[in-house]
Amino acid sequence: MLLALANQPEATIFENPQPKYLGFDDERSAFVLAALTRSGRYQSAPEETYLICPGVAANGMHGYMLRVGVDTVMGDSAVVTLYHTCTRDPQRCSSGVTTCANAYSGTAVSTTSYLLRRKYGQWTVVKPLKGSVRTPG
Repeated sequence: MLLALANQPEATIFENPQPKYLGFDDERSAFVLAALTRSGRYQSAPEETYLICPGVAANGMHGYMLRVGVDTVMGDSAVVTLYHTCTRDPQRCSSGVTTCANAYSGTAVSTTSYLLRRKYGQWTVVKPLKGSVRTPG
């Protein structure tokens, strides 16, 4: 079911500006979305790396940590959510580190939920349902 999301054109997963690096929050997300980095368009972020949000004017690796999960399954329909996490304010780092994330670093989490439908045993994305952005503070 989650592999249907990985088969989407990147334009429906990432808005502009596009990320350069992608990391994964868990093994399932890495398995499901691995095709994004295998295509060569995005680079895999090293583990334990904090990614700066695309469009933020700062030195460092710009991209997202990704996580995907199934919210609801209703027969031949399902709702899955894709989570993008990045650091909005890397300048708040201490001790001269170029990039970091901590309780004060302005981490942003954006989510997009997608409606999936199964037809003849194959799951496909019907449409994005909703999205949100939150910056814990």
